[in-house]
Amino acid sequence: MNGFGHIEIPTTNFARAKKFFGAVFGWTFDDIPDMHYVVFHAGTRPNGGFFLVKKMPKKGQVNVYIEVEDIDATLKAIKRVRGKVVTKKSEIPAMGWWAQFATPDGCLLFLWQAPPQQPAV
Repeated sequence: MNGFGHIEIPTTNFARAKKFFGAVFGWTFDDIPDMHYVVFHAGTRPNGGFFLVKKMPKKGQVNVYIEVEDIDATLKAIKRVRGKVVTKKSEIPAMGWWAQFATPDGCLLFLWQAPPQQPAV
C-alpha cells in the first residue's frame, strides 16, 4: 500500500514530452489546458502528469524508475528520439539492471529491468 500513486515529471514543452514518452514507452496522454497540465497513462500504475516549467530544475527532481522488459532496446529508443543516456546500463547483482537517461529537455529519469523469472522447481 506504500507504492507510488502518482508521479509528476517537469517539462519545458508539453508537445516534446508527449512525443518523447509516447515514442519510447507507448504512453498515452490527456491534456488539461485549464490547469496547464498533461496527464500520462503508462499502461500500469502509477500514472502521473507533466507540469510545465520555464527552466528544468537542477535540484529537487524526483528519481523515478520506469520498469522495462529490455533496457538495451529502451536505451536505443531514447537515443533515437533525442534523449541522452546519462549512466549506461549497470547491474545490481541478483536484483536487476538500471540506467539513467535525460529527456530532450533535460529531465533526469531512470530505467529498471528485473531479471527474468526463474521457473519453479
